Amino acid sequence: MRYLIILLLCAFISCTLTKRTSKVIDLKLEVLTDSIADIYASSIIKKDLNKDLSILASDEYEGRETARPGQKKAAKYILERFKEIGVSPGAENGSFLQTFTVDAKNASNVFIECNREKWHIIKDFYYIGNLKDVEHKNIELVYVGHGIEEDGYSDYKGKDANGKIVVINDGVPEKSKIKHSDWSSWRKKVELAESKGAIGVVTIKQNYLEGAERIQGFMENPNMQMHNPGRRKADLIPNIYISDSTAKTFLLKINESKISVKVDIEEELTSDNVLGYIEGTDLKEELVIITAHYDHLGYDNGEVCNGADDDGSGTVAVIELAEAFQKAKNDGNGPRRSILFMTVSGEEKGLWGSKYYSENPVYALEKSVVNLNIDMIGRRDDKHEHDNYIYIIGADRISMDLHLINEKVNERYIKFELDYTYNDQSDPNQFYYRSDHYNFAKNGIPVIFYFSGVHKDYHKPTDDVDKINFDKVQKTTRMVFYTAWEIANRDQRLRINGIK
Repeated sequence: MRYLIILLLCAFISCTLTKRTSKVIDLKLEVLTDSIADIYASSIIKKDLNKDLSILASDEYEGRETARPGQKKAAKYILERFKEIGVSPGAENGSFLQTFTVDAKNASNVFIECNREKWHIIKDFYYIGNLKDVEHKNIELVYVGHGIEEDGYSDYKGKDANGKIVVINDGVPEKSKIKHSDWSSWRKKVELAESKGAIGVVTIKQNYLEGAERIQGFMENPNMQMHNPGRRKADLIPNIYISDSTAKTFLLKINESKISVKVDIEEELTSDNVLGYIEGTDLKEELVIITAHYDHLGYDNGEVCNGADDDGSGTVAVIELAEAFQKAKNDGNGPRRSILFMTVSGEEKGLWGSKYYSENPVYALEKSVVNLNIDMIGRRDDKHEHDNYIYIIGADRISMDLHLINEKVNERYIKFELDYTYNDQSDPNQFYYRSDHYNFAKNGIPVIFYFSGVHKDYHKPTDDVDKINFDKVQKTTRMVFYTAWEIANRDQRLRINGIK
């Protein structure tokens, strides 16, 4: 009998867990029982979404790459729309912009001239290492064999490298007892040269073409990293690799040769989050955060990547949501909790904008009730045969209240097929960690990531406005509105894991 009871109990628990989407918590919608929300949800319309997206995802905005002119133009456009709508500045000091610093490196900005002949990057040379910006004019060259020194052996013997640029051979001397593995690190040779007073290294590279082809993509594409004053700055003297054919242009007359090197790869730029704010009424210290990233990739092989879906679709949704909630406030129906409408940049580089906000919050994170994040909601992926779906990611991981509110909103108002495929923690795509909501989730703030999935134009110049399904964008934006309305106006704050 005891074993029967245990079996029945296990079966009950199993059944409860499999039906957790509707029965774990007896949760009711507190405020979506009247028609007030419908008035403002219906103000979110395709025409307005299309108008904003046609501007932000046009060639004029140059692909909205982080910290570049197109991103700055887009920030200004969103800022002006927030002003037009009437939401308050959400950043500090009465500003709509929360600005952060970006370190950019343009690897192609290394210029070399030897004996008045210009060397061309990739064709004649490439470089390795974290070079610091320098400019050296008409510097003497000195050949130092393989640039090696160890007990009983020195390529620097009788050579004066001080204030000069040394020329070395790749590898180690043939028929020597020196182990190649001991000197396989280019850094070891560069550090030795610098210790000898050299201000640069030119290495005659074995299999030059192979190395040049491998590094060409990096050389031709500028890259960025989020600025961190504590991070080690570029610290290496110029470390240039050349081919045998390039070496032959000066090696036989090295004592008469002069070289000029200019490294100008580092640039400190800024990027911006755009913050609009509506103050709540009686629960105004608590905050609902609605986000989307407005940056994109910039150019791809000279073509503008307009990013209409990624994430122009989410960006215009945030603008429309701000307008809907501001209309409610103007009519005396403003939200009880405050709402922050935040379009962030740097997502494509590594979730930088949301990371910066989470580490430098304008409003206390402990007062932040939820983050609703919208990223790519305008297309159909190849996993669905219809458009009436949305992927929901993260809703149940921190607060089952949030999960159930979102489901009930959908059941009552939207009728989407809610797809939880990517919410599975074992899903190989791991989208939960790949958009801006994650920087809130890792701080214990409940989140939902609204997502339509990846399509054939993802991260390509063909992600254009004419392929956007604005019915889908409108419907998804209204779903976010209803969920935000409920959370912003209910008596109870979302319970963490259903117990708080």
